[in-house]
Amino acid sequence: MTKPDSLDHTIRILERRLAAVEARDAVERLQYQYGFYLDNRMWDELAELFCDDAHGPPSIEIGRRGSYTGRDRVREFLVEVLGEGRWGLVTDEVIDHIQLQPLITVAEDGRTARCRSRALILGNSPPGTGRLLLAEGLYENRYVKQGEEWRIERLHWVPTFYTTVGDFDRAVFESAPPSELIPPDVASVPADKRLGRQFLPFHYPHPVTGAESPVPAADA
Repeated sequence: MTKPDSLDHTIRILERRLAAVEARDAVERLQYQYGFYLDNRMWDELAELFCDDAHGPPSIEIGRRGSYTGRDRVREFLVEVLGEGRWGLVTDEVIDHIQLQPLITVAEDGRTARCRSRALILGNSPPGTGRLLLAEGLYENRYVKQGEEWRIERLHWVPTFYTTVGDFDRAVFESAPPSELIPPDVASVPADKRLGRQFLPFHYPHPVTGAESPVPAADA
């Protein structure tokens, strides 16, 4: 028969293991959300994923552009340096960051975590150059649990390579038309003319602000 103290000890071990699994899931989801906002040049939404100064302060470094520390500086880097002052996509613009191979380590106290992952980048930003950017690189990021929510504390991406492939302007954004012989029950949503293609809205609210994310179409 199991002794009560032994059972309590087992329960505590299982609770810690469950907490670690939940933390890894939350950090992985946070990193993927970061990637989707980055794809669409949604700088405000992306900046909100970073922790407050009192819990970090947060910092960001992408490529050889240097590191920016503090929430205000992180936002400034995203909006002005990386985004060059433009929020959202223009017509026919593609800049996909495919998040791969997340290896997440959660600290014993369950309040901080680290993640090494990979990003494969495909893009034509800005469109009209006739070239496809192909790049790959590694992340070494840190995360902190702010209250009950995970936030990014340090985001650091180092490129492995950059290259370009020609004739990307010939890429097709529309798929084949609906079948006339066997028509669909419901027609597809029309393409957003501002983007030049159909855009799937985010199914989740912003994880920090709770706001519904707008379509990332730049005013220009």
